[in-house]
Amino acid sequence: MESVRINVSLPKGVLKALDREAPARQRSRFISEAVMCLIKKKRAARLACEYREAASQIRRINQEMEGALSDGLN
Repeated sequence: MESVRINVSLPKGVLKALDREAPARQRSRFISEAVMCLIKKKRAARLACEYREAASQIRRINQEMEGALSDGLN
């Protein structure tokens, strides 16, 4: 995988925590994994929200259709 160098600023407390968790020569990998983990969580949360919205719409449509179908069967 091709790497790209970027420059980021971190609060001092975050850098201290990073220093405790990842040796200096392994920071890039640690940060990359942390960023991907957060991206996956955000995608999963967004997808779950979209599923809830779709389920709500499907329930509403089913209720509307239920009334129309039962009218025709009487």
